Amino acid sequence: MSNLKILFLDIYKNESFRINKDVNGGFGTGNNYVGGLFTKLLAKYQKESIFWPPIYFASTMGVAESFKHDCKYTTNLEDANNNFDIFILSSSIVACETEIKAIRILKDLRVPILVIGPFASTCPEKYIKNGANVLIGEPDTALLTNPKILNELKTEGDVIHPSNIPASIEDLPLPSWAEIFKHKKCVMGFLGSGNSLPIYASRGCPYSCFNYCTYPLQQGRNLRNESIKRLVDQIEFYIRDLKVKSFLFRDPVFTINRKRVIDICKEIIRRKIKIVWGAELHLKDVDYELASIMSKAGLRIVFVGIESINPESIKKTKRQNAPIDKQLSSIKILERNGISVKAMFIFGFPGDNLNNALKTIKYALRLPITYLQFSVFTPYPGTPIFSEYKNKITAKNYEQYTQWDLVFNHENLNNFDIKYLLNKSYKDFYSSLLRLLKIFYRITKIEMRKKFGLF
Repeated sequence: MSNLKILFLDIYKNESFRINKDVNGGFGTGNNYVGGLFTKLLAKYQKESIFWPPIYFASTMGVAESFKHDCKYTTNLEDANNNFDIFILSSSIVACETEIKAIRILKDLRVPILVIGPFASTCPEKYIKNGANVLIGEPDTALLTNPKILNELKTEGDVIHPSNIPASIEDLPLPSWAEIFKHKKCVMGFLGSGNSLPIYASRGCPYSCFNYCTYPLQQGRNLRNESIKRLVDQIEFYIRDLKVKSFLFRDPVFTINRKRVIDICKEIIRRKIKIVWGAELHLKDVDYELASIMSKAGLRIVFVGIESINPESIKKTKRQNAPIDKQLSSIKILERNGISVKAMFIFGFPGDNLNNALKTIKYALRLPITYLQFSVFTPYPGTPIFSEYKNKITAKNYEQYTQWDLVFNHENLNNFDIKYLLNKSYKDFYSSLLRLLKIFYRITKIEMRKKFGLF
Protein backbone atom coordinates (compact mmCIF):
# COMPACT_ATOMS: atom_id res chain seq x y z
CA MET A 1 0.00 0.00 0.00
CA SER A 2 1.69 3.19 -1.20
CA ASN A 3 1.73 6.40 0.80
CA LEU A 4 -0.61 9.04 -0.63
CA LYS A 5 -0.80 12.80 -0.52
CA ILE A 6 -4.39 13.61 0.44
CA LEU A 7 -6.20 16.96 0.58
CA PHE A 8 -9.18 17.00 2.94
CA LEU A 9 -11.53 19.65 1.56
CA ASP A 10 -14.17 21.03 3.91
CA ILE A 11 -16.10 23.37 1.60
CA TYR A 12 -18.74 25.86 2.82
CA LYS A 13 -21.18 28.12 1.05
CA ASN A 14 -20.47 31.80 1.63
CA GLU A 15 -23.50 33.01 3.56
CA SER A 16 -24.27 35.74 6.09
CA PHE A 17 -25.16 33.05 8.65
CA ARG A 18 -23.27 30.17 10.25
CA ILE A 19 -23.14 26.82 8.47
CA ASN A 20 -22.21 23.80 10.58
CA LYS A 21 -21.75 20.40 8.91
CA ASP A 22 -21.32 18.43 12.13
CA VAL A 23 -24.69 19.02 13.77
CA ASN A 24 -28.03 17.48 12.80
CA GLY A 25 -26.51 14.01 12.53
CA GLY A 26 -23.84 15.22 10.11
CA PHE A 27 -26.41 16.58 7.62
CA GLY A 28 -25.60 20.06 8.88
CA THR A 29 -27.62 23.21 9.52
CA GLY A 30 -27.49 26.87 8.52
CA ASN A 31 -28.59 29.38 11.17
CA ASN A 32 -30.68 31.39 8.72
CA TYR A 33 -32.98 32.93 11.31
CA VAL A 34 -34.57 35.22 8.66
CA GLY A 35 -37.09 37.70 10.04
CA GLY A 36 -35.96 41.16 11.15
CA LEU A 37 -32.86 43.07 12.16
CA PHE A 38 -32.55 41.37 15.56
CA THR A 39 -32.39 37.85 14.14
CA LYS A 40 -29.92 38.96 11.46
CA LEU A 41 -27.61 40.35 14.15
CA LEU A 42 -27.91 37.09 16.10
CA ALA A 43 -27.02 35.09 12.97
CA LYS A 44 -23.99 37.34 12.35
CA TYR A 45 -22.76 36.88 15.93
CA GLN A 46 -23.03 33.11 15.69
CA LYS A 47 -21.15 33.00 12.39
CA GLU A 48 -18.26 34.91 13.97
CA SER A 49 -18.12 33.04 17.28
CA ILE A 50 -18.84 29.38 16.44
CA PHE A 51 -17.00 27.02 14.08
CA TRP A 52 -15.85 23.43 14.06
CA PRO A 53 -15.54 20.87 11.23
CA PRO A 54 -17.40 17.53 11.28
CA ILE A 55 -15.90 15.07 13.76
CA TYR A 56 -16.15 12.28 11.17
CA PHE A 57 -13.89 14.34 8.89
CA ALA A 58 -11.19 14.87 11.54
CA SER A 59 -11.46 11.23 12.58
CA THR A 60 -11.15 9.94 8.99
CA MET A 61 -8.07 12.11 8.55
CA GLY A 62 -6.64 10.54 11.70
CA VAL A 63 -7.23 7.09 10.19
CA ALA A 64 -5.52 8.10 6.93
CA GLU A 65 -2.54 9.48 8.86
CA SER A 66 -2.27 6.21 10.80
CA PHE A 67 -1.59 4.55 7.42
CA LYS A 68 1.29 7.03 6.91
CA HIS A 69 -0.54 9.07 4.29
CA ASP A 70 0.36 12.76 4.07
CA CYS A 71 -2.82 14.67 4.87
CA LYS A 72 -3.71 18.36 4.70
CA TYR A 73 -6.95 20.08 5.76
CA THR A 74 -8.41 23.18 4.15
CA THR A 75 -11.67 25.05 3.65
CA ASN A 76 -10.26 26.78 0.58
CA LEU A 77 -10.88 25.19 -2.82
CA GLU A 78 -7.93 27.15 -4.24
CA ASP A 79 -5.57 24.92 -2.24
CA ALA A 80 -6.43 22.00 -4.53
CA ASN A 81 -3.96 21.08 -7.28
CA ASN A 82 -2.80 17.97 -9.12
CA ASN A 83 0.14 17.46 -6.75
CA PHE A 84 -2.33 15.59 -4.54
CA ASP A 85 -3.19 11.93 -5.10
CA ILE A 86 -6.71 12.15 -3.64
CA PHE A 87 -9.24 14.80 -2.71
CA ILE A 88 -11.54 13.83 0.18
CA LEU A 89 -14.58 16.07 0.65
CA SER A 90 -16.96 16.40 3.59
CA SER A 91 -20.63 16.28 2.66
CA SER A 92 -23.74 17.97 4.00
CA ILE A 93 -27.26 18.75 2.92
CA VAL A 94 -26.82 22.40 3.83
CA ALA A 95 -23.86 22.94 1.45
CA CYS A 96 -24.63 20.19 -1.08
CA GLU A 97 -24.83 22.30 -4.25
CA THR A 98 -21.66 24.17 -3.26
CA GLU A 99 -19.89 20.83 -2.80
CA ILE A 100 -21.12 19.67 -6.21
CA LYS A 101 -19.72 22.83 -7.84
CA ALA A 102 -16.38 22.14 -6.15
CA ILE A 103 -16.39 18.56 -7.50
CA ARG A 104 -16.95 19.84 -11.04
CA ILE A 105 -13.93 22.12 -10.70
CA LEU A 106 -11.79 19.38 -9.15
CA LYS A 107 -12.64 16.95 -11.97
CA ASP A 108 -10.48 19.00 -14.35
CA LEU A 109 -7.41 18.06 -12.26
CA ARG A 110 -7.93 14.34 -13.01
CA VAL A 111 -7.41 13.38 -9.35
CA PRO A 112 -9.71 10.80 -7.67
CA ILE A 113 -12.38 12.39 -5.48
CA LEU A 114 -13.91 10.69 -2.44
CA VAL A 115 -16.93 12.16 -0.65
CA ILE A 116 -17.67 11.01 2.89
CA GLY A 117 -20.19 11.67 5.64
CA PRO A 118 -23.77 10.81 6.61
CA PHE A 119 -25.47 12.91 3.93
CA ALA A 120 -23.51 11.59 0.94
CA SER A 121 -23.81 8.08 2.34
CA THR A 122 -27.60 8.51 2.49
CA CYS A 123 -28.00 10.47 -0.77
CA PRO A 124 -25.00 9.60 -2.99
CA GLU A 125 -26.61 10.13 -6.41
CA LYS A 126 -25.70 13.79 -7.04
CA TYR A 127 -22.09 13.30 -6.02
CA ILE A 128 -21.63 10.20 -8.17
CA LYS A 129 -23.33 11.81 -11.17
CA ASN A 130 -20.77 14.62 -11.03
CA GLY A 131 -17.77 12.29 -10.91
CA ALA A 132 -17.06 11.69 -7.22
CA ASN A 133 -16.77 8.40 -5.37
CA VAL A 134 -18.96 8.05 -2.28
CA LEU A 135 -18.02 5.89 0.71
CA ILE A 136 -21.11 4.27 2.25
CA GLY A 137 -21.27 4.04 6.03
CA GLU A 138 -19.20 5.56 8.81
CA PRO A 139 -16.05 6.70 7.02
CA ASP A 140 -13.56 6.40 9.88
CA THR A 141 -14.53 2.94 11.15
CA ALA A 142 -14.99 1.68 7.57
CA LEU A 143 -11.66 3.00 6.32
CA LEU A 144 -9.73 1.57 9.28
CA THR A 145 -10.62 -2.00 8.29
CA ASN A 146 -10.65 -1.30 4.53
CA PRO A 147 -7.43 0.67 3.95
CA LYS A 148 -7.12 -0.39 0.30
CA ILE A 149 -10.08 1.82 -0.58
CA LEU A 150 -7.83 4.86 -0.86
CA ASN A 151 -5.30 3.18 -3.16
CA GLU A 152 -7.99 1.79 -5.44
CA LEU A 153 -10.00 4.96 -6.08
CA LYS A 154 -10.87 5.78 -9.69
CA THR A 155 -11.35 9.16 -11.30
CA GLU A 156 -14.93 8.28 -12.30
CA GLY A 157 -17.74 8.39 -9.75
CA ASP A 158 -18.84 5.22 -8.01
CA VAL A 159 -20.44 3.94 -4.81
CA ILE A 160 -17.97 2.24 -2.49
CA HIS A 161 -19.34 -0.39 -0.12
CA PRO A 162 -16.64 -1.50 2.36
CA SER A 163 -16.09 -5.26 2.18
CA ASN A 164 -14.81 -5.73 5.72
CA ILE A 165 -16.75 -5.14 8.93
CA PRO A 166 -16.24 -1.60 10.29
CA ALA A 167 -13.85 -1.22 13.20
CA SER A 168 -14.89 -0.60 16.78
CA ILE A 169 -14.71 3.07 17.81
CA GLU A 170 -12.27 1.90 20.50
CA ASP A 171 -9.78 0.98 17.77
CA LEU A 172 -9.81 4.37 16.06
CA PRO A 173 -6.73 6.61 16.23
CA LEU A 174 -7.24 10.14 17.51
CA PRO A 175 -8.88 12.59 15.12
CA SER A 176 -6.40 14.84 13.33
CA TRP A 177 -7.27 18.06 15.13
CA ALA A 178 -3.63 19.16 15.17
CA GLU A 179 -3.59 19.32 11.35
CA ILE A 180 -6.95 21.11 11.28
CA PHE A 181 -5.74 23.69 13.83
CA LYS A 182 -2.92 24.64 11.45
CA HIS A 183 -5.56 25.95 9.07
CA LYS A 184 -8.50 26.92 11.26
CA LYS A 185 -9.17 26.88 14.99
CA CYS A 186 -12.36 25.45 16.49
CA VAL A 187 -14.30 28.03 18.50
CA MET A 188 -17.51 27.80 20.51
CA GLY A 189 -18.54 31.18 21.88
CA PHE A 190 -21.08 29.63 24.27
CA LEU A 191 -18.13 27.92 26.02
CA GLY A 192 -16.03 31.07 26.22
CA SER A 193 -12.94 32.17 24.34
CA GLY A 194 -9.99 30.07 23.19
CA ASN A 195 -9.73 26.71 21.47
CA SER A 196 -12.62 24.28 21.72
CA LEU A 197 -13.21 20.77 20.41
CA PRO A 198 -16.16 18.47 19.72
CA ILE A 199 -15.73 14.97 21.13
CA TYR A 200 -17.64 11.68 21.33
CA ALA A 201 -18.18 9.59 24.45
CA SER A 202 -20.54 7.33 22.50
CA ARG A 203 -22.24 6.88 19.14
CA GLY A 204 -25.75 5.69 18.33
CA CYS A 205 -29.19 6.60 19.67
CA PRO A 206 -32.05 4.19 20.49
CA TYR A 207 -34.79 6.79 21.03
CA SER A 208 -38.04 6.86 19.02
CA CYS A 209 -37.46 10.30 17.48
CA PHE A 210 -35.38 8.47 14.82
CA ASN A 211 -38.65 8.82 12.88
CA TYR A 212 -37.54 12.33 11.85
CA CYS A 213 -34.03 12.58 13.31
CA THR A 214 -30.93 12.12 11.12
CA TYR A 215 -28.50 10.89 13.80
CA PRO A 216 -29.30 7.15 13.46
CA LEU A 217 -28.88 7.22 9.65
CA GLN A 218 -25.15 6.61 10.03
CA GLN A 219 -24.50 6.09 13.73
CA GLY A 220 -27.29 3.53 14.03
CA ARG A 221 -29.58 2.92 17.00
CA ASN A 222 -27.25 0.68 18.98
CA LEU A 223 -25.16 2.50 21.58
CA ARG A 224 -21.37 2.17 21.20
CA ASN A 225 -19.20 3.59 23.97
CA GLU A 226 -15.65 4.85 24.23
CA SER A 227 -13.96 3.44 27.33
CA ILE A 228 -13.88 6.02 30.10
CA LYS A 229 -10.10 5.81 30.41
CA ARG A 230 -9.55 6.35 26.68
CA LEU A 231 -12.05 9.22 26.66
CA VAL A 232 -10.45 11.12 29.55
CA ASP A 233 -6.97 10.36 28.21
CA GLN A 234 -8.04 12.10 24.99
CA ILE A 235 -9.21 15.14 26.92
CA GLU A 236 -5.88 15.38 28.74
CA PHE A 237 -4.01 15.02 25.44
CA TYR A 238 -5.95 17.87 23.84
CA ILE A 239 -5.41 20.09 26.87
CA ARG A 240 -1.67 19.45 26.81
CA ASP A 241 -0.97 19.47 23.06
CA LEU A 242 -3.63 21.78 21.60
CA LYS A 243 -4.31 24.07 24.59
CA VAL A 244 -8.00 23.17 24.54
CA LYS A 245 -10.02 23.79 27.69
CA SER A 246 -13.57 23.53 26.41
CA PHE A 247 -15.27 20.51 24.88
CA LEU A 248 -18.64 19.78 23.37
CA PHE A 249 -19.81 16.18 23.65
CA ARG A 250 -21.53 15.39 20.37
CA ASP A 251 -23.28 12.24 21.55
CA PRO A 252 -26.93 12.33 20.38
CA VAL A 253 -28.02 11.93 24.03
CA PHE A 254 -25.17 12.10 26.54
CA THR A 255 -27.17 10.86 29.55
CA ILE A 256 -28.58 7.60 28.16
CA ASN A 257 -26.49 5.60 30.65
CA ARG A 258 -26.66 7.38 34.01
CA LYS A 259 -24.02 5.29 35.78
CA ARG A 260 -21.57 5.76 32.93
CA VAL A 261 -22.04 9.54 32.97
CA ILE A 262 -21.38 9.62 36.71
CA ASP A 263 -18.25 7.50 36.24
CA ILE A 264 -16.98 9.84 33.49
CA CYS A 265 -17.49 12.83 35.77
CA LYS A 266 -15.79 11.08 38.70
CA GLU A 267 -12.76 10.35 36.53
CA ILE A 268 -12.52 13.98 35.35
CA ILE A 269 -12.75 15.15 38.97
CA ARG A 270 -10.28 12.51 40.21
CA ARG A 271 -7.68 13.67 37.69
CA LYS A 272 -8.33 17.31 38.71
CA ILE A 273 -9.02 18.33 35.12
CA LYS A 274 -10.36 21.88 35.01
CA ILE A 275 -12.35 22.11 31.79
CA VAL A 276 -15.74 23.39 30.71
CA TRP A 277 -17.98 21.31 28.52
CA GLY A 278 -21.41 21.02 27.00
CA ALA A 279 -23.67 18.13 26.02
CA GLU A 280 -27.09 17.27 24.69
CA LEU A 281 -29.30 15.38 27.10
CA HIS A 282 -32.87 14.37 27.81
CA LEU A 283 -34.71 16.19 30.61
CA LYS A 284 -36.26 12.95 31.81
CA ASP A 285 -32.76 11.76 32.84
CA VAL A 286 -32.00 14.73 35.11
CA ASP A 287 -31.99 14.74 38.91
CA TYR A 288 -30.04 16.72 41.50
CA GLU A 289 -27.31 14.10 42.04
CA LEU A 290 -26.55 13.83 38.33
CA ALA A 291 -26.64 17.59 37.73
CA SER A 292 -24.39 18.22 40.74
CA ILE A 293 -21.61 15.85 39.71
CA MET A 294 -21.76 16.97 36.07
CA SER A 295 -21.39 20.56 37.21
CA LYS A 296 -18.41 19.70 39.44
CA ALA A 297 -16.79 18.00 36.43
CA GLY A 298 -17.19 21.18 34.36
CA LEU A 299 -20.55 20.90 32.58
CA ARG A 300 -21.68 24.46 31.83
CA ILE A 301 -24.26 24.18 29.07
CA VAL A 302 -26.80 21.56 28.01
CA PHE A 303 -28.95 21.36 24.90
CA VAL A 304 -32.40 19.91 25.51
CA GLY A 305 -35.04 19.18 22.89
CA ILE A 306 -38.55 20.10 24.00
CA GLU A 307 -39.70 20.75 20.43
CA SER A 308 -43.39 21.50 21.03
CA ILE A 309 -46.10 21.55 23.68
CA ASN A 310 -48.74 20.48 21.15
CA PRO A 311 -49.69 16.86 22.04
CA GLU A 312 -50.84 16.12 18.48
CA SER A 313 -47.46 17.14 17.03
CA ILE A 314 -45.55 15.07 19.58
CA LYS A 315 -47.71 12.02 18.84
CA LYS A 316 -47.45 12.32 15.05
CA THR A 317 -43.65 12.54 15.14
CA LYS A 318 -43.42 9.62 17.61
CA ARG A 319 -41.40 11.73 20.03
CA GLN A 320 -41.26 10.91 23.74
CA ASN A 321 -41.16 14.14 25.73
CA ALA A 322 -40.78 14.47 29.47
CA PRO A 323 -44.03 15.66 31.10
CA ILE A 324 -44.37 19.44 31.52
CA ASP A 325 -43.77 19.33 35.29
CA LYS A 326 -40.64 17.19 34.80
CA GLN A 327 -39.35 19.59 32.14
CA LEU A 328 -39.62 22.50 34.55
CA SER A 329 -38.13 20.68 37.55
CA SER A 330 -35.18 19.37 35.54
CA ILE A 331 -34.43 22.81 34.08
CA LYS A 332 -34.49 24.36 37.56
CA ILE A 333 -32.11 21.70 38.87
CA LEU A 334 -29.65 22.27 36.04
CA GLU A 335 -29.73 26.05 36.24
CA ARG A 336 -29.31 26.01 40.05
CA ASN A 337 -26.17 23.95 39.54
CA GLY A 338 -24.69 26.63 37.27
CA ILE A 339 -25.51 24.72 34.07
CA SER A 340 -27.01 26.91 31.35
CA VAL A 341 -29.94 25.29 29.59
CA LYS A 342 -30.53 25.87 25.90
CA ALA A 343 -34.08 24.71 25.20
CA MET A 344 -34.75 23.78 21.58
CA PHE A 345 -38.19 24.05 19.97
CA ILE A 346 -39.51 23.41 16.47
CA PHE A 347 -42.16 25.22 14.44
CA GLY A 348 -44.06 23.39 11.72
CA PHE A 349 -44.49 19.93 13.17
CA PRO A 350 -47.40 17.89 11.75
CA GLY A 351 -50.64 19.37 13.09
CA ASP A 352 -48.94 22.63 14.12
CA ASN A 353 -50.72 25.93 13.52
CA LEU A 354 -50.17 29.58 14.32
CA ASN A 355 -52.10 29.42 17.58
CA ASN A 356 -50.20 26.35 18.84
CA ALA A 357 -46.88 27.90 17.83
CA LEU A 358 -47.65 31.10 19.75
CA LYS A 359 -48.55 28.99 22.81
CA THR A 360 -45.19 27.21 22.50
CA ILE A 361 -43.38 30.59 22.40
CA LYS A 362 -45.31 31.71 25.48
CA TYR A 363 -44.35 28.49 27.27
CA ALA A 364 -40.70 28.85 26.29
CA LEU A 365 -40.56 32.44 27.60
CA ARG A 366 -41.75 31.25 31.02
CA LEU A 367 -38.98 28.68 31.40
CA PRO A 368 -35.97 29.66 33.60
CA ILE A 369 -33.50 28.89 30.77
CA THR A 370 -30.38 30.77 29.67
CA TYR A 371 -30.62 30.17 25.93
CA LEU A 372 -33.44 29.44 23.52
CA GLN A 373 -33.57 28.03 19.99
CA PHE A 374 -36.49 27.79 17.60
CA SER A 375 -36.02 26.03 14.27
CA VAL A 376 -38.32 24.65 11.56
CA PHE A 377 -39.47 21.06 11.14
CA THR A 378 -37.65 19.55 8.17
CA PRO A 379 -38.38 16.09 6.72
CA TYR A 380 -34.93 14.80 5.72
CA PRO A 381 -34.22 12.27 2.97
CA GLY A 382 -33.46 8.88 4.50
CA THR A 383 -35.60 9.32 7.62
CA PRO A 384 -38.79 7.24 7.94
CA ILE A 385 -41.02 10.33 7.99
CA PHE A 386 -39.66 11.60 4.66
CA SER A 387 -41.90 9.19 2.71
CA GLU A 388 -44.93 11.11 4.02
CA TYR A 389 -43.56 14.42 2.71
CA LYS A 390 -41.62 13.70 -0.49
CA ASN A 391 -44.58 14.77 -2.67
CA LYS A 392 -45.04 17.97 -0.65
CA ILE A 393 -41.45 19.25 -0.93
CA THR A 394 -41.19 22.79 -2.31
CA ALA A 395 -37.44 23.34 -1.88
CA LYS A 396 -35.64 23.79 -5.19
CA ASN A 397 -32.30 22.52 -3.89
CA TYR A 398 -30.80 20.80 -0.87
CA GLU A 399 -29.15 23.96 0.46
CA GLN A 400 -32.60 25.25 1.43
CA TYR A 401 -32.67 22.51 4.08
CA THR A 402 -31.10 24.86 6.63
CA GLN A 403 -33.54 23.84 9.42
CA TRP A 404 -34.68 27.47 9.50
CA ASP A 405 -36.58 27.40 6.19
CA LEU A 406 -39.92 25.75 5.43
CA VAL A 407 -39.15 23.24 2.65
CA PHE A 408 -42.60 21.69 2.16
CA ASN A 409 -46.26 22.63 1.87
CA HIS A 410 -47.46 22.68 5.47
CA GLU A 411 -51.16 22.14 6.07
CA ASN A 412 -51.52 25.23 8.30
CA LEU A 413 -48.39 27.40 8.07
CA ASN A 414 -46.74 29.28 5.22
CA ASN A 415 -43.34 30.96 4.83
CA PHE A 416 -44.68 34.28 6.08
CA ASP A 417 -45.96 32.61 9.27
CA ILE A 418 -42.60 30.89 9.83
CA LYS A 419 -40.63 34.13 9.42
CA TYR A 420 -42.99 35.91 11.80
CA LEU A 421 -42.71 33.16 14.42
CA LEU A 422 -38.91 32.94 14.22
CA ASN A 423 -38.46 36.68 14.54
CA LYS A 424 -40.96 36.96 17.38
CA SER A 425 -39.51 34.08 19.41
CA TYR A 426 -35.88 35.25 19.19
CA LYS A 427 -36.71 38.93 19.67
CA ASP A 428 -39.00 38.33 22.65
CA PHE A 429 -36.43 36.14 24.38
CA TYR A 430 -33.09 37.81 23.67
CA SER A 431 -34.27 41.43 23.92
CA SER A 432 -34.61 40.97 27.68
CA LEU A 433 -31.84 42.86 29.51
CA LEU A 434 -32.03 40.42 32.43
CA ARG A 435 -31.45 37.44 30.13
CA LEU A 436 -28.51 39.15 28.42
CA LEU A 437 -26.97 39.95 31.82
CA LYS A 438 -27.42 36.33 32.86
CA ILE A 439 -25.65 35.15 29.69
CA PHE A 440 -22.81 37.62 30.33
CA TYR A 441 -22.51 36.39 33.94
CA ARG A 442 -22.40 32.73 32.90
CA ILE A 443 -19.77 33.34 30.19
CA THR A 444 -17.68 35.32 32.70
CA LYS A 445 -17.74 32.39 35.14
CA ILE A 446 -16.72 30.05 32.33
CA GLU A 447 -13.72 32.26 31.56
CA MET A 448 -12.74 32.32 35.24
CA ARG A 449 -12.79 28.53 35.41
CA LYS A 450 -10.75 28.15 32.21
CA LYS A 451 -8.13 30.73 33.18
CA PHE A 452 -7.88 30.30 36.93
CA GLY A 453 -9.55 26.97 37.75
CA LEU A 454 -12.33 28.69 39.72
CA PHE A 455 -15.97 27.68 39.98
